[in-house]
Amino acid sequence: MVARVPTRAGFEARRTVDGGVDMVVLDAFGETVKALIASDAFRKTFVGRQLTLEEAMRPPVRERILLGGPAAPPLDIGDAVGAVVLVLAGDGHGSGFLVSRDGYVMTDQHVVGAAKLVKVRWPDGIEAVGEVVRSDRLRDVALVKTDPRGRDPLPLRAQTLRPGESVYAIGAPLEQRFQSTVTRGVVSAYRTIEGLRYLQSDVAISPGNSGGPLLDEHGAVVGMTKSTYRVENAPTGINFFTPTRDALDFLGAAVGEAPPAARSASDQTDKPASS
Repeated sequence: MVARVPTRAGFEARRTVDGGVDMVVLDAFGETVKALIASDAFRKTFVGRQLTLEEAMRPPVRERILLGGPAAPPLDIGDAVGAVVLVLAGDGHGSGFLVSRDGYVMTDQHVVGAAKLVKVRWPDGIEAVGEVVRSDRLRDVALVKTDPRGRDPLPLRAQTLRPGESVYAIGAPLEQRFQSTVTRGVVSAYRTIEGLRYLQSDVAISPGNSGGPLLDEHGAVVGMTKSTYRVENAPTGINFFTPTRDALDFLGAAVGEAPPAARSASDQTDKPASS
């Protein structure tokens, strides 16, 4: 037995009808269930304490995923394009970017949806299958594992930028054929919306940019494209990006190498058994 929760409820039948006994029993049972659900003892046992907004917005506790190797060196914006992919899931598309030499790609959760596997297309047209290994719907972030084919990842910058700093967005706005489009803008502000922090910028983005990187002038990722604010479907220059640190925290990911013991065990597991 999980719990014993006493309740008191009643039902009054004012007229006689065929099958009335069954109806009275069902209605009385329904009133009892309502009383049970409204009971503080029931809610404490089966629902638990209601979280505050601050608690609900905290990153989930997860086993840490190490993205392999030290942070990537700075890149020219033109070179950074090679690490930004088109992500195809269902009938839609979005963008993503390589963050490790072992093939981890970051994108938005709403780009991959409920898919376990997605198609990843590199700027040179080569396609690969990507496995969605982790996602967080609240923060709208996802981590995909694919074959990087020796490509260099983008460096990640967790520090806050100052308003007025130049930033660049890379992605596939509107249509797949516009993959690798680069736009430039500045940091407008940082905003907290429904308990979550966002970087605001006037850099031009459109549907299809979602999940793509926002870079500083050294080619380091400072955010992920989240959404654009429009009035009557017209762009306003008000666009929002998930800061890099927040995206990593909600994915339970970090840049770094696994400890020697973990690497040794992984290497041993990946080797075929000798006969």
